Amino acid sequence: MKKSRLLFAVLTLLLIGASFARHGLAFSIREMLGLEEEDAAVAAETTESTPADTGTRDWGKPSHTGAEAALEMTQVQAVVANLAPNQRQALLADAKAFQRFARQEADNISVLAAARANNADKEANTAFLMQRSAESILRESYMNRLVAGKIPADFPTETQTKEYFDKNRDKLVIGERIHVWQVFLPSADAKDEKAVAALQKQADGIAADISQGKLDFAAAASRYSAHEPSRNNGGYMGLLAVKDMKPEIGKALQGLGEGALSKPIRTDSGFHILRRGGSVAGRAISYDEAKDQIRQLLVSQARSQLRKAIYEQARQSYPVALTDTKIEEWRLRLRTNLQAASAASQKPVVEKKQ
Repeated sequence: MKKSRLLFAVLTLLLIGASFARHGLAFSIREMLGLEEEDAAVAAETTESTPADTGTRDWGKPSHTGAEAALEMTQVQAVVANLAPNQRQALLADAKAFQRFARQEADNISVLAAARANNADKEANTAFLMQRSAESILRESYMNRLVAGKIPADFPTETQTKEYFDKNRDKLVIGERIHVWQVFLPSADAKDEKAVAALQKQADGIAADISQGKLDFAAAASRYSAHEPSRNNGGYMGLLAVKDMKPEIGKALQGLGEGALSKPIRTDSGFHILRRGGSVAGRAISYDEAKDQIRQLLVSQARSQLRKAIYEQARQSYPVALTDTKIEEWRLRLRTNLQAASAASQKPVVEKKQ
């Protein structure tokens, strides 16, 4: 399969090249890749030793000394060391995966070498983005090192975790959940009263047909509902928490008995015809269920607070002079420049008379 795709791609390029040639247009794959200038630079050195038939040249070989890039184990080791522990273990445990990884790194180096050879890194905006990326890595590495050094290895302790649980018992609950089915008719424009009225009439008709047994709910969902996941499942939405529902829907469902059908309910997104299933009562979460999540939450909060403190300390130690007036001046100037550039790009070009 891969060979057939490669052959197709090569034939396509040859056909394109032939078409260009028929129309008197120069076509060179090497020129497209930015390699023609490099060949011209070394042409004088290779004239005597190069065969007359240059069409047999192997593009995989370097055209001059120093063109070949290299990948060392130390580079691979550095990349692997910066992976997440689970990713690192999985990669080193799978020979084929590691081979793909190493070859991808080699390909990356080849493209980087080509980019540098063609001075892509000298282009102003590219150089700026490279600098920004390096500065971002430096900043995050510095902050992560400081944060890691400030958070104790045993934080949070069992006492701290239990204290948080005790103070937030009222929030650590699983609310009531209800099995819900729906037929959803979306409203494209809530301000178009005629369209909304027509949609209301359609929803009323569907609900009436279901309640009178003329139409099965699952069939109605399959035929009319615009909610793709539930439509393909007979209209079943799942076991949903009441607190996560739109207020109008939650209130309507709580007023229905199990198996009952609602009248069409209008929300800001359209009309909903609902069928209520069984419910699961809310309950408090136990400490054993919550403690792992509490630890993660406390660590996250501590990291966030430390990062804010680091920014504040840096702001005081290495202040950057900046005023609201200056910021607004920059905004206005940048907006003016953008508008001028946009106007210039849309201005028709008038050819001078010869």
